[in-house]
Parts: sequence; C-alpha cells; structure tokens
Amino acid sequence: MSTTELREVSSLEELQQLAELFDIVYYEVSGRRVDGFDRVDEDADEPSDDDRADIQLMQRLEGDRLAIRTRAQVVTSEGRLVADVAAVFRTPEPVSVPVAIARRFAEVIATPVTRPYLREAIHQSAVKLGIAPPLLPILDLEAIGLVPSASQVKLT
Repeated sequence: MSTTELREVSSLEELQQLAELFDIVYYEVSGRRVDGFDRVDEDADEPSDDDRADIQLMQRLEGDRLAIRTRAQVVTSEGRLVADVAAVFRTPEPVSVPVAIARRFAEVIATPVTRPYLREAIHQSAVKLGIAPPLLPILDLEAIGLVPSASQVKLT
C-alpha cells in the first residue's frame, strides 16, 4: 500500500485559485416564537429585550472538498432564529491546507459567500413566524482584513 503525498497549499492566493465554489448546503433553518403555548423547553434561550446574534464559523477539509459553515443564532424579544449554511469548495485534487491559510480562506473568501444565504434564511424564518425580521450586522471588512483599519490609513 503506497501513500500519496498531498500537495500543500502555500498561500491564500494559491488556495483561492485552486478552490471553486461547488455547492451551498443548509444544515439548519429554524425559528420559534416566544409567545403562544407555555411549554418547558430545556434548551430554549431566554427571550431578551436586547436582540443578540451569536455567529460561529466552522471549517472542514476532506479530500478535495473544503466546507466553510457559518451558523447564526439570533435571539430577540419575539423569538429565536437559527440558520446554519455551508459553502462547499472543491479543488482539482486533494490538498493539504495549513490551519492559518484555511482560517484566512474562511474569513476572507467563504464568509462573504455564505453571509447572504444566512441573512436570507434568518429573515425568511422571521417573516414566516410573523415576527420582526432582525438584521444581522454587516460583514466587518476591516476585521477580516479586506480593508485597512483606520489606524493604518495615512491621511495626506
């Protein structure tokens, strides 16, 4: 049995050139109103007067597939909404991607791809439940390094 050595990706630019968007996968889209029937639900978040959104980013590399998942859980005074969406990329051959490059790819390339699907799923769930649709915060381009921070910009 011979082991084939995987090609190691050496930069974000190389991974961006190799990877093509293959699919968008929804893992969860759900919503629940807080009014209605009284029911004890152990995993329910307590409704709050302050709307909050918890957004998580996950990644998985398997063979020639790289999946970047973005999960948002939004809790408002009217309900709880969840959306979990993945952008699946494929490469021409299985590759090895260092953690730092995979993380940067997820932040800079994949998150802008998944974000509109995530926002749409949250919005549609709220509309179907008859509650006010929350707005997810816009993608912070400065935080992911797509634009320089204000402290890096030199005024002339």
